[in-house]
Amino acid sequence: MRLFNLMIHNFSSDSVLKEPREPGAPKLYHVGTLTYTQPALAVLFFWLFWGDFCYTVMEAVTTPIMQLKYQKLDASNIEISLILGVIPGILYSILNPVISFQSDRFRSRWGRRIPFILFSLPFLVIILICLAFGEQIGVWLHGHLGFMLAGVSASQVAILTLGILNIVFTFFNTFVTSTFWYLFNDVVPEQLLARFMSWFRTIGLFSTSFYSFFILPYSASHSTEIFLAAAILYLVGFGLMCRNVKEGEYPAPAPYIEGRTDTLAAITTFARETHAFPHYWYLWICTFIGQIGNAASVIGAGNSQLIFALFFSLAIGLKLPQIAIIYGCYNITQSVLTLVAGWLADRYHPIRVVFAGVLINVLVIPMNLIWLFWHPSNNVVFWVALAINVGVAAPGQALGGMWDPPMLMRLFPRSNFGQFCSTNAVWRTAGGIVGSLLVGVFLDFMTGWVGKEHSYYYLPLWGFFFGLPSFYLFFKLYLSWKKHGGDDAYIAPVLISIANPTLVPFDDRHR
Repeated sequence: MRLFNLMIHNFSSDSVLKEPREPGAPKLYHVGTLTYTQPALAVLFFWLFWGDFCYTVMEAVTTPIMQLKYQKLDASNIEISLILGVIPGILYSILNPVISFQSDRFRSRWGRRIPFILFSLPFLVIILICLAFGEQIGVWLHGHLGFMLAGVSASQVAILTLGILNIVFTFFNTFVTSTFWYLFNDVVPEQLLARFMSWFRTIGLFSTSFYSFFILPYSASHSTEIFLAAAILYLVGFGLMCRNVKEGEYPAPAPYIEGRTDTLAAITTFARETHAFPHYWYLWICTFIGQIGNAASVIGAGNSQLIFALFFSLAIGLKLPQIAIIYGCYNITQSVLTLVAGWLADRYHPIRVVFAGVLINVLVIPMNLIWLFWHPSNNVVFWVALAINVGVAAPGQALGGMWDPPMLMRLFPRSNFGQFCSTNAVWRTAGGIVGSLLVGVFLDFMTGWVGKEHSYYYLPLWGFFFGLPSFYLFFKLYLSWKKHGGDDAYIAPVLISIANPTLVPFDDRHR
């Protein structure tokens, strides 16, 4: 705990708003109705970081194990895309705005975020246990319901069983992904929030590295044990975080706009306010196209949107233990550079840092096309892949990681921040859905031409095709940001809906 007290001191030494206090009185930090001393704030940070570690590890084990299970069961690329990308994406895009909206307006003795997390916790634990025995459940169902499944093999039933379990997992996990990140804004003092998020992201990357080094190599051989351990870790670890983090009291939620309460009015207002300016359209379409290309990304593992990254690594000749080392080094490098990127973002504005990261990421993609023409020994593949991931991709991802939330916090209006974040999530998810579906079709087409294993060599080509227009749209967003004031006078454009259908420009708080 002494380490956390030192961290709080370093965080706050140059950023806490000074307030009169008696000599010798403890320094106090406020957020809403919550008040912290330095030791209390250290305890809060400990539990939030611990919760992030448990949650990150739980999520990290799921996608690679499911990928390997589907590959073992000989599932097609389209089936994998549908189960791991398209259907979860559709669920998320529908549930996220609803859960986010309801959480903002929810009031209880336990707060407005933690109840949603606790509601989903037992269900996620049960689903993780079921996933541990998913293949056996599928085989059992085939054996006992064979008379209803004429012409369907045991492996197909297992694929369907795992798919249903994964969809149910996504349903309940969306309650966490839609509220966990909002909890920080409610319980962490504003003057410490930016650097807290930087450390939070770094610890999340270290958690992923822990998984890559110590768990990923056994994903194929010990998947049952890994799923069971993840279930226990999530139940105990995340449960303890929910028990020890306390939310404050919130004012009563504001009435619906224009005094109306019908669903159609809420949806119309939501869409109209977030799509009224070309300034935001650059971001929405950039995000959408970028996610289509990201569906074929070959950098990083454990991310639910990187469905085929692991298959690409195996196809170019890497072994699972080597992949674990590469991804572990990649995540550690990225986590350290994220702290540097956070400092650069504070000094030069996040949009410039992200611009540099997006440019590097576009340039990284052609590097992975070398495997189309060059097939060296396993040892050479390992060192070249390590150099690309750690030397080029990790810095690009660290800089680009300032996109969300640092850049969005500076681009979106404070008055409608949650609404704009949810809109961004919908566009991002829509791109992920389209990308997951199309890249599955693309790979199956290439399989018929060059074979299944060699088809993965063409994934970087897909990413480059969509990466260029995405980069162009981000450049247009940067120019629009300059037009709206840039460093010195940026005002986030937003509209206020009034009884008259005319939309009146509203100058949001200067950023």
